[in-house]
Amino acid sequence: MSIIRKRSAQHKLYIPANTRENQYLLAKFELSDALIKKYSDAKQGDNYQACYENMAKTFFDICADLGLESCQFVANDKFIRVRYSPERLTSQTEQQILFLYSPCYHFNSSSYFDADKRAKKIKLLFLANGRDIRANSAHFHKKVEDAISQFSAKTGLAENSVRVCDHQHLTFDLFAKEKGHDGTQAHKLRSIRNRFKVDEVELPEVIDAQSYAVIDMPISRRIREMADIDKSAEDVYNPLYTMISEAFINSAKEHNLNNGYMLANDLVPVVRSQDEESLSKDGELFRIGYNPKQEVCGYTCKWSAKKLADSVQFVFVAAESDMTSYGYGKHFNQILSTMRAMANKLDFVNDTESMSVRLHQHIGFYK
Repeated sequence: MSIIRKRSAQHKLYIPANTRENQYLLAKFELSDALIKKYSDAKQGDNYQACYENMAKTFFDICADLGLESCQFVANDKFIRVRYSPERLTSQTEQQILFLYSPCYHFNSSSYFDADKRAKKIKLLFLANGRDIRANSAHFHKKVEDAISQFSAKTGLAENSVRVCDHQHLTFDLFAKEKGHDGTQAHKLRSIRNRFKVDEVELPEVIDAQSYAVIDMPISRRIREMADIDKSAEDVYNPLYTMISEAFINSAKEHNLNNGYMLANDLVPVVRSQDEESLSKDGELFRIGYNPKQEVCGYTCKWSAKKLADSVQFVFVAAESDMTSYGYGKHFNQILSTMRAMANKLDFVNDTESMSVRLHQHIGFYK
């Protein structure tokens, strides 16, 4: 193999052929007094039923004209999450609304609101459908932008008042091959901007871009029994989490990965770009703020020593400096190598135990 081909191979990420792909776009804007007046029925008084229903009808009519088949109108100020699932399910908690669906088989458009409450923001959710989600991501993005433009024109939204976010995921079991799933697919993990340029879809000059990985490792009985747990101790699970954190940090250092987060608190990690790094608990969510223009150094481990979590989540954020001329492939290869090394330290049973990896690429801008 030539030197050039060897270098190129280092920047390619090989993941299982049965990797699940997801893409969804979220448009958010404030529910102003003007919008309420425009879409409300005076006969209903302080009830927002007519406002939400009329605005949703405008939204769904535009989506139907553009052939967008899976669109959701959300006016309840809940945090939206979207995940792949072989069964379609929408689940709500006090703080979140979770959409589980398969892009290949599930098509649905619905509204979610409380007619008696005025939402702070309206959220329009667009779910991608089809089999080649990543290959067609630019085309879907362009169609959604057209829908948002038409909706803004019909509702009278001001320019740059709508926040648009494009979320793209690749999800797979790190040990799929050991479980008999042969075949791989290669990705350089180019930035969304560079991928879209190939399909002649231009993004605004100013965008927020994020790339990160979230790995979920269930805490099995086998792993629990590896630690010297004293049930009478005050911080009963401290030895367990310390053991896992040491395996995590040592593995990261071995593969020259100088940052990462370990979370064992059963909260949902929410990664967002901002000027300053921050960590904060927000009810059911754990918010991680980081500046992609700066390199994040160090390892952060969060757990409650008195509580046994269902799983441990590992989060790795990529800085702009982690992107080579090829893409983020080399950086994410380091992450997967780190997790394999950690699994080896924990005597992972690769053909029966799972370690779910979800690679995120997001962009956000105002339209």
